Amino acid sequence: MLGSLNFSQLKLLIDLMVYLLMVQFTRRCTMQIRPLATIAAISALTLLVGGCATPPPSPAAAKLANLTKPENLPGKAACFWKSNFQGDWTVLNDSTLIVRAPLPKDAYVVKLFEPVFNLSFREGLGFEDKEHVGQICNSGDDYILVPGGEPSRVPIVAVHALTRDEEDQLLVAAGLPVPRAHTAAQVPAAKNPAN
Repeated sequence: MLGSLNFSQLKLLIDLMVYLLMVQFTRRCTMQIRPLATIAAISALTLLVGGCATPPPSPAAAKLANLTKPENLPGKAACFWKSNFQGDWTVLNDSTLIVRAPLPKDAYVVKLFEPVFNLSFREGLGFEDKEHVGQICNSGDDYILVPGGEPSRVPIVAVHALTRDEEDQLLVAAGLPVPRAHTAAQVPAAKNPAN
């Protein structure tokens, strides 16, 4: 329960507990303060517990969370050349992104070891390969670099090459638009009637 409290709720809870301890050990005015302190404590705890209740994730969020688990990632384990990354990426969540290198048709899903706060608002990303061969691979030895991020250097858990269908599946699960080129390629061509 305490893990789901934000900073102000946690501070309020600690302040309240310190206050109750002070009241409990103070002999003076105990009879006058105890009922008031008990009412205040019950009220504060009711507010905290009520404020901590979070609704269950939506079916779409649950589907994305399941799809982006390292063991469920679509595609096949792969590598891409670091030099081919030209800054084209789409964030699915704070620990999963689609990287396109070198062309938009060359998509890879990249899963990070831990979330990066506000990853979708970052203006630049970089990659570091531990072996210095120039490739970012599925081996778990490479890092994503997030200038100004917290953390700023995060291990990469998985890199999988995606087909267009797999990329579209991830984009739809994340509630993101599918590129027009993808949807146009999926529309069957109209048959030309013979004259």
